[in-house]
Amino acid sequence: MKSISAVALITAATASQAISSDRYITDELHVPMRSGQGNEFRILHRGLPSGTKLTLLQDSPDTGWAQVRTPGGEEGWVRRQYLESEPVAKLKLEKAEERLRHIESLQGNLGGEVRRLEEENGQLSTALKTEQARAEQLSKELKELKSLSADAVALNQRHQKLLNQHELLKQKQSMNEAEIQRLSSSDTQKWYMYGALSVLMGAILAMIAPHFRPRKRNSEWAN
Repeated sequence: MKSISAVALITAATASQAISSDRYITDELHVPMRSGQGNEFRILHRGLPSGTKLTLLQDSPDTGWAQVRTPGGEEGWVRRQYLESEPVAKLKLEKAEERLRHIESLQGNLGGEVRRLEEENGQLSTALKTEQARAEQLSKELKELKSLSADAVALNQRHQKLLNQHELLKQKQSMNEAEIQRLSSSDTQKWYMYGALSVLMGAILAMIAPHFRPRKRNSEWAN
């Protein structure tokens, strides 16, 4: 008998060991919480509502009672049959509804965000097309400027060449004019010399011409 009692005590002690887990009041209306394991113990809380979350301190399957702690920190014993490992249907429904509202809110926010992103994407696409058109216009203008710049360089080079040719022609013209003046001065001097020689020759001829006339004979003079 003593050995059987010892085994029973050990089993009860093992069954009554502390368990760190949560339990929930079942779908009963109110569950009293007592100061001990039995209906004869003082009631500490007359009405734990259905779905109340409790912290399980000890579980005694042999007595059918469990020691729990309320969210407010009050400790006591309740019947194990009123405890569930998972929230009751009411709490599950409330959580499901809350989660659904949260998802719907997220969907609404996502919908608004999607619309905002679509509008922003449209604006960016329009801006991109505008910038592409502007880039093409600038590229075209750059090509035209390069072409004009090349033409301007060519024209400037041609202008410089013409200026050089003009200077060469002016120098050549000046040289020709100087040569003409020199030749003209030389011809004038020649004509002066020729005139002077002609006058001199005429004077000489006039001086010597009488000496070349024939003399008359005396008989002819006599007759």
